[in-house]
Amino acid sequence: MRGRRVLAAGILGLVLATGARAAGPDPAAADAAFDAGDNAKALALYDEVLAASPNDVHALLRSGMLLSWDRKYDQALERYAKALAIEPGNTKVKLERGKVLLWSSRYDEARPVLESVLAADPKEVWAALGIAQSYAWTGHSAESLPYYRKALAIQPDLKEARIGLANAQLATGDTAAAEKAAQALAKEFPDDKDVQELNRAVRRASAPWISIGYDHISDSDDNRMDTWRLEGGLNLPSRFDLRFGLARAEVHGPIPPAGLGGNGTSEALYGVVGWRPRPDVRGELRLGADRLTDSSGDTRTTAIGGISATFPMASWTGRAGVQRDPFLYSPEILDNRIDVTTVSFGATGNAAKRIRVDTNAAYGDLSDGNTRIGIDAGAWWVWKWLKRSLQLGPAVRFLDYSEDLSHGYFDPSALRALLASLRSEGVIDASAWSYEATAEAGVQSYTFHGADASDRPLVNLYGALSRGLPHGIGLALYAGWGNSSTAAGPGFHSVNAGARLRFAIGGE
Repeated sequence: MRGRRVLAAGILGLVLATGARAAGPDPAAADAAFDAGDNAKALALYDEVLAASPNDVHALLRSGMLLSWDRKYDQALERYAKALAIEPGNTKVKLERGKVLLWSSRYDEARPVLESVLAADPKEVWAALGIAQSYAWTGHSAESLPYYRKALAIQPDLKEARIGLANAQLATGDTAAAEKAAQALAKEFPDDKDVQELNRAVRRASAPWISIGYDHISDSDDNRMDTWRLEGGLNLPSRFDLRFGLARAEVHGPIPPAGLGGNGTSEALYGVVGWRPRPDVRGELRLGADRLTDSSGDTRTTAIGGISATFPMASWTGRAGVQRDPFLYSPEILDNRIDVTTVSFGATGNAAKRIRVDTNAAYGDLSDGNTRIGIDAGAWWVWKWLKRSLQLGPAVRFLDYSEDLSHGYFDPSALRALLASLRSEGVIDASAWSYEATAEAGVQSYTFHGADASDRPLVNLYGALSRGLPHGIGLALYAGWGNSSTAAGPGFHSVNAGARLRFAIGGE
């Protein structure tokens, strides 16, 4: 009898076990693991659900979320794409897809997805926040402001939006508002690393600063100019800022008897008042004096200064200015006592989704009776990835002087240049270094001293590095090489390089 009971129990256990396996995966168990934060178990269970039911949108959504939290962005996007193929109007899936595109630095793709979610549900706070971040993380802080504010109107205590808004205010010059927000966040979240970094950034921006700079340029005509510059500044109330500068330039010419020879100097003292009445508007007024010594030792003092502004032009950014300065390049130009007043206007913006356009026009009035007109324009196709960008496109340049004088500078008639331009900027791997790089190549044609030059090769190279250092110190370096200039003629090439050290007094 006992043997029969044991056999019956074994058969019952086998039946129950077989029944449990036949029941298939358990979606409720997957959801329970997800809600409990057991991500690995939840993903395994959702995978079992999808093995049995490949079109389960809920399992596709949640497993995609788990993959994205593990930085497996491509796999997450694959699941979201499948879910949207089944339910194209699912805003929850669209929202998570937009987040992943944002986290993987595909900002231009993320923004329209998040905008469609916000249009469908104006109360979706994470869509508003994501749009704001897509602007802020690409350097368009002014455009991010209304979306940060919309996110906070939906959820006033959202920490991420409060931090983002304060950083955007800081970037657009509203230091007082950023400081107030940073102090409030520090009281509520004293141990939060993002809040701590915000407060450090506010202190750096609010602190007075000093900058030391050196610039060098030399060319194949044996001209050389070395400039040392000391500047200091501070922020003032009502979005004003002030800086003062002292610059000394030493200009050297060819050694006799190869050329005119001699040296000259420029010693300039100036002040600049800046004002940002709105995040997207900034104006500057510069006033000063420059004491010039030519190659014979004679001196003169001339007024320098200018006014400039940047401002919105629909979806573009415009800039305009009037500047007056001595023409500094070679002792011969210095000996001829040439000053230049320049009126310029330019605009930058997107002509299409991935096409960036930059234009500039300038008119120069020289004190020796000459005038010049310069026009630059270019269009670049833009790729962005992982906090970097690559831009490729054509550029054209035009430069024309009214007179052909012999005063030591290159004054061609109808210079035309057609270039292929390659640009890149961003962050170098995980380091603190940021970079800019430009390479241009093409042809130029012009008339100079009565002789025509056609289709001459033209090459320009430029690179810059910058990074923040401890104790409020910033370092910037640059270097360039080119065979075009406004100061010399055919067969010419030049090199330039420089460095800046910036100290925030009391910075961290």
